[in-house]
Amino acid sequence: MAVVGTLLSLLVFLSLFGTFLTFYMPLWMSDNESDFTAGIATSMAELQSNMQLQAATGGPPVLSTPFTMSSQSVPLLSVPTTGTLAFLPRTPGASVSLTIPNFLTANTLYHQTFGGSLGTLTLTLPNRYYTPTTFEMEDGAVIQYESDTNQLIVYPPIFALQKMGTSLSLTLSLTQMYGNATRLTSPGTIQAYSSLLGDTQTLRNNNTAAVSSFFLNVTTHYPCAWTNFFLSSRSAANVTASQMSVTSVDTSGCVSVGGEAKTVDVEITNIATVTLLLANFQLSAGIGVV
Repeated sequence: MAVVGTLLSLLVFLSLFGTFLTFYMPLWMSDNESDFTAGIATSMAELQSNMQLQAATGGPPVLSTPFTMSSQSVPLLSVPTTGTLAFLPRTPGASVSLTIPNFLTANTLYHQTFGGSLGTLTLTLPNRYYTPTTFEMEDGAVIQYESDTNQLIVYPPIFALQKMGTSLSLTLSLTQMYGNATRLTSPGTIQAYSSLLGDTQTLRNNNTAAVSSFFLNVTTHYPCAWTNFFLSSRSAANVTASQMSVTSVDTSGCVSVGGEAKTVDVEITNIATVTLLLANFQLSAGIGVV
């Protein structure tokens, strides 16, 4: 009888343990990875906020942002999920160009471009129980990517479009990140340091005449995110499609791009005033690295 009782107790334990492994551990780890993803999103928002503050006020010269690079674990049963931070000062397929006729002086074409030197910061989270997610900071925007058709700008750049009667005004920023190419995978917390390089430039037309038209071209691996952002900005400002057109070379819409970069074109007409903020940053990441 003692043997039977022991065997029954063992079967009950194995049944409960199997139920725990099958149902409760995945839920536990899913919660852990969900918290991990939310924490990385918060850190990206803090880094963006720090850089916007530095660009707007000219300081502080250096600010740091902590990134917790791994999730919690299930003791003895599941290891933490660890993310990877990668910074590229020159990102293939990422560029921004801006063209404004009659911007600073009449009959003069103003052109600014960040070509292959547009820096990007990427956090890759290879979640096993929660949705695998990538966050990328690109030209001042924080993009969340889960698939080619599930990508959005979760923290937008400065792109303030306002309607004044029949004409428009726009304030926008262009941000470039420089530094050494970096790739870090750490089970702990690392710091990302943003250092403002030189003085921030604030350019605006002198209001003696409307600039009339404005052209912005964003080449990116996240065309759906940028297209939807510009369309949402247009809708929020109550601007018609005839005043602001948003087009992409991918005319079929947000479909799988297979890693290929696409260009999103924005044209605004009947625009009276433009304020342009240009800021350059040195970015570094690590433990005690500035």
